[in-house]
Amino acid sequence: MLIHIGIDDTDSPNGMCTTYLGALLYKEISRLAEPIDLPKLIRLNPNVPYKTRGNGAVAMSFEADEEDIPKIKALVLERVKELADFSHENTNPGIAFLEGNIPKELEDFTFRAIREHVSIGEAEKVAKDINAEIHKFKCGRGIIGALAAIGHPLKVFTYELLAYRKRKLWGKERKVKAESVFEMDKKFYPFTYDNVDWEKKSVLITPRGKDPVLAGIRGIDKNKVLLAFESLIFEEPIEFLQIFKTNQSTDDHLKFKQIKDLRNFDSVIVRGKVVKAYWEVGRHVFFKISDGTGELRVAAYEPTKRFRKYVRELIEGDEIIAAGGVKEFEGELTLNLEKFYVVSLAKKIEYKKPKCPKCGGTMKSKGDYLKCKKCGHKMPKVLIPVEVPRKLERKIYEVPPDARRHLSRPLVLPLGEEKILDMLNL
Repeated sequence: MLIHIGIDDTDSPNGMCTTYLGALLYKEISRLAEPIDLPKLIRLNPNVPYKTRGNGAVAMSFEADEEDIPKIKALVLERVKELADFSHENTNPGIAFLEGNIPKELEDFTFRAIREHVSIGEAEKVAKDINAEIHKFKCGRGIIGALAAIGHPLKVFTYELLAYRKRKLWGKERKVKAESVFEMDKKFYPFTYDNVDWEKKSVLITPRGKDPVLAGIRGIDKNKVLLAFESLIFEEPIEFLQIFKTNQSTDDHLKFKQIKDLRNFDSVIVRGKVVKAYWEVGRHVFFKISDGTGELRVAAYEPTKRFRKYVRELIEGDEIIAAGGVKEFEGELTLNLEKFYVVSLAKKIEYKKPKCPKCGGTMKSKGDYLKCKKCGHKMPKVLIPVEVPRKLERKIYEVPPDARRHLSRPLVLPLGEEKILDMLNL
């Protein structure tokens, strides 16, 4: 009998990790039943306010004897009760069990949970409609991710290898030799990616929190991910590792929408013209676009670093396709920019003072007239319009690796431009 298991929301900022719990269960259940594939790590809507870190849920599927199904369910419930961080107010675990084939209705729910905001009630209704068994702890918000993880078909996917720490080291500094990470990236990029930020000389494979993860390596080739891991130098013991099949780096979350249809927490791609050039608040850079159905404020926040210099080059009249998450900022819906494509560039005109008609010297502005610095010739203040070359190109600009969301597809990967360029033909 085919049984699918989904788990979500077992972690907190203080520790634990749903992938750790899922990896333990995958190993234990594999002694009772035959795994259909690697466990799935499904990233959900990155904009929801109650997420923990990457908002990831875990699912796994097994072919099991009917008499072993109750044992498997009991084991999952026992491990969640044992390991989930129930002490944190925002930890609300959920478990889902589904027997048999995965219905289309659940797949549709999955993509809504990745791109929009869905409620616990909507998840409960889907579970009832497809005859899935759900278990809620506290408010049980985790059933949303648990069901969504089961329902994802992973037709497009990547891999992530996660190495876990000994429990006694949780919360302590991670000891991975940085030089070995840079050497690994040189050798295996782009089959593995987002390992380091070369400009900042920073390591990206080690998380910063108190969770059990020592390091995570993402890639498009399962064998190269494993080889990349084996090339690293760790200065602490590893408890175990697990490779997940995942929707990370797929742009799963992005959906085409008009500005008039945007809602808080949506993940979208919109096409429009710049109607207000950039301004800055602190180190955040903002501008506005319009698509004829409405106007939208767009933001490149401070963590995107050098990406902001490209945003500052946009002027009124430029047409772009912008991708990112929609959230309220200071009471206004704002697109948190992940990447943008330049469809067309407006002409940039600057007005310059002419040379002195008598001696060719430099003219200086004197209120409503110009005066030559060299010979003193005076003339009416008439400036000459000059078209200035634009620094932007007709291409996609993306945030740097250390500011990239889990779901956002780097341009270095195959199909990295697909969703945005598809919009050119809509």
